[in-house]
Amino acid sequence: MKRIVLFICLLMLLSTGFSYSQTQEGAYLNVDYIKVESADYSAFEDLIRSEWKAVYEDQMGEDKMTGWYFYRVAYPGGQSGTYNYVIISTFNELNAIVTNNEKMRKNLAELEGGLMDQMLDLATHQHSELWKTEAGVMNTSGQKPGLFVVMNFMMVNPGKEAEYITLENDMARPLHEARIENGEMYSWRTYSLLKPGGLNYKYNFVTADYYEELNHIEYGFTNDLIRSVMPGTDINKMFEAIYATRDIVRSELWQLVDYLEGHKN
Repeated sequence: MKRIVLFICLLMLLSTGFSYSQTQEGAYLNVDYIKVESADYSAFEDLIRSEWKAVYEDQMGEDKMTGWYFYRVAYPGGQSGTYNYVIISTFNELNAIVTNNEKMRKNLAELEGGLMDQMLDLATHQHSELWKTEAGVMNTSGQKPGLFVVMNFMMVNPGKEAEYITLENDMARPLHEARIENGEMYSWRTYSLLKPGGLNYKYNFVTADYYEELNHIEYGFTNDLIRSVMPGTDINKMFEAIYATRDIVRSELWQLVDYLEGHKN
């Protein structure tokens, strides 16, 4: 345990030299999982971009929603997956999510043309989740989010949550900063699952690795990267510490279809 504490202190000192900032953007996320039949992919995407995007844009004007992101799930996806599209809305505070949902329902009721009916004809809402941003590196050099994101769904062992977040902040973050510095990654986040939850839920944390180019997903925590960022590190002990806290339940590749971004903290 003493070795781990000393190791974490060393990482904190090493990480101070980078110019990337820890993320405060999108502190809370409302995540909607959607299933669309393959014949309706094009019509569904057109509907979201031409009609629904404007509804979300109105909410951005209220300065409560900080972002809206529309993803196509590339792997897995299609007919075999339980969902193949995801819509994420980000907020500065939890109360803003309730306010936003009430305003959305009111706006939809006032719209003509049956926008909700058009949605229900094309898609099935599978379920929703509420996430909280726990760690991350925000790339301030770009003006848009990464085009691709690898979503890693984690089950963190009971009682290990605080240790896991510490490891993500103090071990993983400097390595991700180096990958961004090298142009091999766009940005990175760690999210905790607030709701739903319980013993029967298969994961309780998610990490998101954002990329501009698909071929960059092949670059990871190589021995060369670790040694360059953390010279003298015992790599085996480092991974032992990480693996002792969590298991990767599944990993998916999402592709950004459209987005809106407003005020960020």
